[in-house]
Amino acid sequence: MITAKDNQYIKLIRELAKKKYRDEYGLFLAEGKRLIDDLSAAGFPPHLLLYAEDFADIGFLERACSSADRAFSVARPLFHQLAETKNEQGVIAAFPQLCPDFTKFTPGENGFLLVLNKIADPGNLGVIIRNSAAAGVDAILLEAGSVDLYNPKTVRATMGTVAKIPVFQGLYFEEIRDFLNVQAVKTYLADMGDAVCYHDLPLKGRVAVVFGNEGGGLDENWRGLDLPRTAIPMENGVESLNVAMAAGIIAYDRYIRSRKT
Repeated sequence: MITAKDNQYIKLIRELAKKKYRDEYGLFLAEGKRLIDDLSAAGFPPHLLLYAEDFADIGFLERACSSADRAFSVARPLFHQLAETKNEQGVIAAFPQLCPDFTKFTPGENGFLLVLNKIADPGNLGVIIRNSAAAGVDAILLEAGSVDLYNPKTVRATMGTVAKIPVFQGLYFEEIRDFLNVQAVKTYLADMGDAVCYHDLPLKGRVAVVFGNEGGGLDENWRGLDLPRTAIPMENGVESLNVAMAAGIIAYDRYIRSRKT
């Protein structure tokens, strides 16, 4: 059992709360039984598992410890200092970052992609990932300048689905633009104005929708392209929806319509 606050594994968990260390070590944090179980079941065993000394779910421990590279019990007061959630469950793990290879990715013949232009809120990103995985989106292209995919709040909001859909992060605008052109992806900007209704997005061929930052919307790079717009009709003078809700509506609409054809 780990009892010392300067233990190397305690230090590692604390460091992984910061992006620079997540990038340096190629690891990210997952807290709670459900999230750790889901990531492990998706084929990503934990690099390190720490559990409080009074953790009582033996069945979970048998599963998690058998797949983890390293697993240690931690004194209760010390573990409580590590947990980020208010109602912590007594278990936390460090997983290797997933790192899908963007250079080898090809969308399906009728594939659907979401492009996220500098999304700032970790909760929004996590919900978009979860909804996209459920709606069968082929992949998410996360532009550089967005919140870190492995921010602990983002990972929690995905509910483990971060391992079920390719998310390519840190892509530059030029990379995304060129990829969409080369792959013949019909690209729409999620923006009001001279826009087609989201319900009229094509089902045949490769399609992508670009969503902008929560506060500023799409940046000048995307607005400068001669691309069609798509929008969700709204009443009562409401001008916009939360970006995670908008992305979910559009992704699910295309998913449901495609199942009917």
